[in-house]
Amino acid sequence: MKNENAMNFRLDGKAALITGAGRGIGLGIARALAAHGCAVAIQDIDISAAKKEAKEIIRHGGKAIALAGDIGDFAWPKKWVATTQKELGGLHILINNASIQMEKRWEDLSPAEITRQWDANWITPMLLCQLAAPIFRRQNWGRIINIGSIQQRQGNPVMTAYSATKAALENLTTGLAADLAKDGITANTIAPGFFNTYRNRHMFKNGKPIRDHSDWIPARRVGEPRDAGGIALLLCSEEGSYITGQTIFVDGGLSVR
Repeated sequence: MKNENAMNFRLDGKAALITGAGRGIGLGIARALAAHGCAVAIQDIDISAAKKEAKEIIRHGGKAIALAGDIGDFAWPKKWVATTQKELGGLHILINNASIQMEKRWEDLSPAEITRQWDANWITPMLLCQLAAPIFRRQNWGRIINIGSIQQRQGNPVMTAYSATKAALENLTTGLAADLAKDGITANTIAPGFFNTYRNRHMFKNGKPIRDHSDWIPARRVGEPRDAGGIALLLCSEEGSYITGQTIFVDGGLSVR
């Protein structure tokens, strides 16, 4: 007997394009969506990593493809969208996860370094949203998730440009949400805190944090890539259809410390 009160997180028949998903948070999200029936296009500048993870998802019964390309190169977004539609039969979910982060004091950043981060972290996501929105409108269904950062709300003198791009991405999310809600499209931001990812590898030694993270993260642990998967799944599923324009921090309580 069907339980009409049961929650539905399945994404069968849906296809997602996820940038920077060859490892880290993007991969955690790709795995979560694939496990619930979504076909996933795994984009990563490291194409070998993307291919490896796509094969792993396929091995577990899912559907996935790997996409190459540099998020700072504006020639790639059209190719990613077109290939996803062709190979996966459509496009229903866009997750702008890939970004470039330069840890350098703000006074020392060159114009080229500032521009590189803005190109990758804001302009390419904007271009992808411009490409995805008409597709989503035609099918009266779509999900956009922009991956922000706890840095977008907290000043950091060695990541000022990066933080500014993430704050701008959050503003893009709210603008899209207000405009697209009537078309059955949601747009939200997931803002991770400190995660155990490849990007943060320099802060770990022998698998353990160099610093005592229990002193500054209320949850007393760092995030793992799968920690971002659950909230992404909610936002992409029918159960998340009334959530839009929101920024959801996934940070073990760090933002409210």
